[in-house]
Amino acid sequence: MSAPRAARRLVVATALAAIATRAAPAPAEPRIPPGAAWLHYQASYVLRVDRAQPARAGVGVAMAGVELDALLGRRVAYLVGIDLHAGATVPAGFAYQVDLRPIGVAVRLGATGALGLSLGVGAAGAVGTIDDGVEVPALALLELPLGARLRLVGRARAVWLAAAPRRAGGAPSAAWTDELDAWLGVRLGRRYHDHGFPSGNGTLLGVAYREREGARMVGVVLAYGVDLATR
Repeated sequence: MSAPRAARRLVVATALAAIATRAAPAPAEPRIPPGAAWLHYQASYVLRVDRAQPARAGVGVAMAGVELDALLGRRVAYLVGIDLHAGATVPAGFAYQVDLRPIGVAVRLGATGALGLSLGVGAAGAVGTIDDGVEVPALALLELPLGARLRLVGRARAVWLAAAPRRAGGAPSAAWTDELDAWLGVRLGRRYHDHGFPSGNGTLLGVAYREREGARMVGVVLAYGVDLATR
C-alpha cells in the first residue's frame, strides 16, 4: 500500500471516530429530585455545666417535639421549616418553643442531603423560670447520608430576642446573639424506594448544647427521623 493511500485512510478513520464520539451520548449525571423533606420526632435533655453562673432557667431543660424542614430545587434550593417543642425546666416550669422559618436557602448533597440556612420568627419561654420572649431564629441545617444505613444530622440555632430583657446577651461564647443551641447526631436506619420515592428512616442519637442566660448546658438528644425526596 502506498504512503499517500495509507495517509488518506488514516484521515478518514480519524474523522469517523471523531463523528462517532461527538454523536455518542454523554454519561448521565446522577439525578437529584426537585424536592426533599426531613421530619424528626425529638426528645432532648440538657444540664448546666457551669453551676457557678446564676441562671433563672434552673439546672436543666427537658424538651420533646417535632421538627420539619423541606426544600425545593435541584442544586441551590429554597428552604422552609417549622419547630414545635414543649417540656419542662428543672426546677419545674412548663416550657415551650415554637418557630416558623419561611426564608431559607440550601445546597443539595445528593438526593436526600443538604446544607442550609433558614430564618424566621417564633416564641419561647417557661412558666416561672424563663421569661416569655419573641424569637428571631437563624437555623443552620445539615443532612448528610453516609452510605446505606448511616446518616449525619445536625442543627445549630442562633436566637435574637425581643420582650425578654433578662434573657438578652445570654450566650457567653457569642456576644453577637442572645441564645445558642445546637445538636449533632448519627442516625442508624435503612434506605428504600417506595413508589419511586427515595426515602429512609431510623433512630438518631446525639449530643446537645445550649447557651442561655449566661449558662452553658450540655446533654443528649434522641430522635426518630424520616427523610423523603420527590420524584
